[in-house]
Amino acid sequence: MHLPDRLIEWSDETWAIHERPRGTTVTPEEGIGYFAPEWRDTITRHFESCVATGLPYDIEVEITDGEGRRKWVRAIGVAIHDEMGRICRIQGALQDIDERKRLEKTAKDLERRFAESMENISDAFFHLDTDWRFTYLNRQAERLLERTRSTLLGRLIWQEFPEASSGTIRKHYERAVHENRTADFEVCYESLNAWFSVTAYPGLGGLTVYFRDVTKRHAADQHLHLLEMAVSRIEDFVIITKAASRPGDGQTIVYVNDAFVRITGYSPHDALGRSPGFLQGQRTDAATIEEINRAIALPKAIRAELLNYAEDGREYWVDMSISPIFGSDGRASHFVATGRDITERKRAEEQLAESEERFSIVAMMTTDAVWDWDWDWDWDWDWDIATGRVQWNSNIASVFGHDDVPVEDGFRGWEAKIHPDDRARVVSSVLAAIDGKAEAWLEEFRFRRGAGSYAEVLDQGHIIRNAAGKATRMVGGLRDVTETRLNEAKRLQAQRLEAIGQLTGGVAHDFNNLLTVIIGTAETLADGIADPRLSAVAQLNHKASRQGAALTRQLLTFAGRQPLEPAALNINSPILAMEELLSTALGETIVLHFKLDPAVGHIRADRAQLEASIMNLCINARDAMPHGGRVTISTAQSGDDAVIRISDDGFGMDAETRAKAFEPFFTTKRFGQGSGLGLSMVYGFVRQSGGLIEIVSDPGKGTNVFLSFPRLASTEILQEPILNRVLEGGSERILVVEDDPMVREFAADTLVSLGYSVTCADGATEALQLLKADGPFNLVFSDVVMPGPIDGQE
Repeated sequence: MHLPDRLIEWSDETWAIHERPRGTTVTPEEGIGYFAPEWRDTITRHFESCVATGLPYDIEVEITDGEGRRKWVRAIGVAIHDEMGRICRIQGALQDIDERKRLEKTAKDLERRFAESMENISDAFFHLDTDWRFTYLNRQAERLLERTRSTLLGRLIWQEFPEASSGTIRKHYERAVHENRTADFEVCYESLNAWFSVTAYPGLGGLTVYFRDVTKRHAADQHLHLLEMAVSRIEDFVIITKAASRPGDGQTIVYVNDAFVRITGYSPHDALGRSPGFLQGQRTDAATIEEINRAIALPKAIRAELLNYAEDGREYWVDMSISPIFGSDGRASHFVATGRDITERKRAEEQLAESEERFSIVAMMTTDAVWDWDWDWDWDWDWDIATGRVQWNSNIASVFGHDDVPVEDGFRGWEAKIHPDDRARVVSSVLAAIDGKAEAWLEEFRFRRGAGSYAEVLDQGHIIRNAAGKATRMVGGLRDVTETRLNEAKRLQAQRLEAIGQLTGGVAHDFNNLLTVIIGTAETLADGIADPRLSAVAQLNHKASRQGAALTRQLLTFAGRQPLEPAALNINSPILAMEELLSTALGETIVLHFKLDPAVGHIRADRAQLEASIMNLCINARDAMPHGGRVTISTAQSGDDAVIRISDDGFGMDAETRAKAFEPFFTTKRFGQGSGLGLSMVYGFVRQSGGLIEIVSDPGKGTNVFLSFPRLASTEILQEPILNRVLEGGSERILVVEDDPMVREFAADTLVSLGYSVTCADGATEALQLLKADGPFNLVFSDVVMPGPIDGQE
């Protein structure tokens, strides 16, 4: 618009916005007249201010177009100055924003309706921006969070609700935003004393959270879960059936517990929806079923014993109670059947009648003094006056010489015949078995004969109990095992002597090896020394050595065996044989205790080395208990292994000491009291024997050492016969295999001096090559342990 003439020029687009035919110019008054009446003052004020002051304007107003329709436009005006700085014209623009304004209005309407909906929904709702600040809360959120929106909007959720920040809520929210996926979870918010079910939806603008109070539902679910868990874990079966809706219809199963599945073999899927009658079969008593049906029809509770059939066809007896559950209308809606498997009890009852008949026959035929102790009344245990009827068969007279045995006071009569030193133990044992849950009782003790002497007896009985588990009867037999125990003692003594002989042979063999060298060197010295005094000393040495050799030959003769080699042996035998030797070595302040499994079996090992290992370990245990204590040697089976355990209650070891225990020359003893080779030698022996050694120990808690050896199969236990025959020779070819140069030289020189033809090899590889290329040899004389993959025996 040019100010001097105040005429406004419009562009074609402006005329098109007004939807009026194109003209030339309009006056300000005409232009103002095109605006909607309520907007004319506004546009006039802005326009005149721009003319007067030069301030631009940019406003949104409504116009009325040529068709009479109202339309939103954006009106813009800018003052233009001439070269003198005066405002000479106003330049502006008009934009059609009607469509945008309609969309904005629609969006505001939607936002208003959304806000109204959010305020009225039953769920609590709030929104967080990308900085975790509240941008909106509905009334339900205010109620559940116990905070007003005015105190929360714009505030950081983690500051307002610290419990949410430190718990699982924050993890769920952050994971939802990070992974851009909805988070559904339930959480207990302790400060509000409530459980919430939460659904969080991530979006570009932050996180939208819906939640509801599920405290009551969670408590009910937890209560129901506890009930279900309790019912599922009880030993008795539980069946819940839905009552028939019409006369003549059957019941249908709606619930079974785990005990039902275990007893019947049917899964819940197999049972649900079916009538309980599917559990019955050919031998189920029809009269009992009819009685149950009559009680259900009344309805009333009933208890019955019934024969049912499992899924695999097995018969089983149940003792069950059936009770109705009444609805609000007073009618039975469901029935609950609970019970237990009494198959074993029914079988016992059936077998008892047969047993009663057999008992008298068996009692007459056995050599045991059979007794029957019966309580046929409701009684309370008072062991000072324990009575009952005890009946004996005739063997109490023929075997033990007691002709006059009272029946009514049989317990006291039996008690009086027990040796005084055994009486308290035996009586306490039998009464504890009866008062507990045991089904059998067994004791060994001394029992007085009619003539006054005592017999070693084995007394054992079977305890019969009623449905409540109370003992009502006990039947057993008293067996004289005096001769058996004497024979066992003799056998054990013979085994012990044999084991001692084997140990003696091992010790003699070691002495013999030493004396062989001493005798040989003494002979050499005696023959080669010219000085009469020194020669006499050598001869004295030779004489003493010969006497020692004679002694070792006597020991070997006593042992009746050749020098020791790995062989099959009962692992308990060498331990038992060492008892006296170990007791002496341990001293009077140490108590030695054996706990040997008689079924531990055999292993293949060098007996002398095993005994030396046990001695080493026992000496270590003794040194760990300077003020006295207890050493226990036990054997046991562990899978395919036989295990020796040597335990003490001494100082114990820490982890660092245990880690170094097998290292050569490592010792915790003071200087001069130990070489540190004991455990190293034990370790090497056990490993060479194909076994394992383990130390379990803690400071102040003693030490346990476990030696594990592979057990031999029965086919491996057979011993090879010892051939006692003399071999003659002296000119044969001998291959000597020894990796130690000095030993190899000594052996070769000795054999050569005896007239043999000797070839030497420093190991198995060279020996095999010589056997193949330089044979034949009459004898291979080999070291056992050599470096390399092949040892002397192989």
